[in-house]
Amino acid sequence: MTLTQLDYFLALAAHRSFSQAAKACGVTQPTLSAQFQKLEEELGHALIDRKTQPMALTPLGEVLREQAQRTVESAQAIHTLIDQFDHPVVGHLRLGVVAPLGTIHGAFWLNQWQQSCPHATVHLEEGTVMSLAQKLARAELDAAIVPTEEWNAPGKLKPVFGEAWWAMAPQVGGQAPSLADVNAWLFGPPEEAATLYAARHGWKRDGRQADTWPTLFGRVLLAERSRQWVLLSESELSLLPAETQKRAQPWGDQRTWAWVSHHMGGSSDLESRLCAALQTRLPVSLHAIS
Repeated sequence: MTLTQLDYFLALAAHRSFSQAAKACGVTQPTLSAQFQKLEEELGHALIDRKTQPMALTPLGEVLREQAQRTVESAQAIHTLIDQFDHPVVGHLRLGVVAPLGTIHGAFWLNQWQQSCPHATVHLEEGTVMSLAQKLARAELDAAIVPTEEWNAPGKLKPVFGEAWWAMAPQVGGQAPSLADVNAWLFGPPEEAATLYAARHGWKRDGRQADTWPTLFGRVLLAERSRQWVLLSESELSLLPAETQKRAQPWGDQRTWAWVSHHMGGSSDLESRLCAALQTRLPVSLHAIS
């Protein structure tokens, strides 16, 4: 078997469609189908149940998926080490991240960057979209990770990953109300991403409402007691207990996160390397932009 065949298998496991998997891998469907068939023939077992719609992994496919992922990541790590040896990148990068993404994923990313650029250092700073835009303009930051739909400042955006919105119900089940139903939702401070998103989609704060419970945990608890809904990102959802997560359901659009650089002429070598490492392996709550 080859790493390419394992890549195709992982794409099929993710997309459950030969056409979508081929598109994600940048090859034609016949090419992907032929290589995947060779993999199954070599193993002597089917990895995909083609009779189900959408396609599902066979029991063996489920078992092999995790091992295939580790194998592909190990091969990528070897290529990274060789690249670091041949082309070491040094320097210091000041990176802004819109809250609370840095708090949630910062340690994961710093570990990724340490492996990718062991001779470089990264300083992470969280803030609002507005505060990060101001610091980029004053050259107090070298780059930032921002939601594209909220970014109105100068700079070329490079999409790096996506994230889903979720609606948290006060109890399991039920149909999520419209955002225009003001009293059905509980939001935090005006500068929070969920509040900004809701405001762009019909929600208006009642003049009698205060900026209650700025913390996510407090807001979810209060909403449960008051039988209101909470809008949150998938990264925020991952912080909540598994039992609480059962009350969540997908909501609306996906949000896209992008890397924006302070450098007018484009990203530096260090930025390019860190940005690439950011996309190589993502936390489970984020997904790659195809």
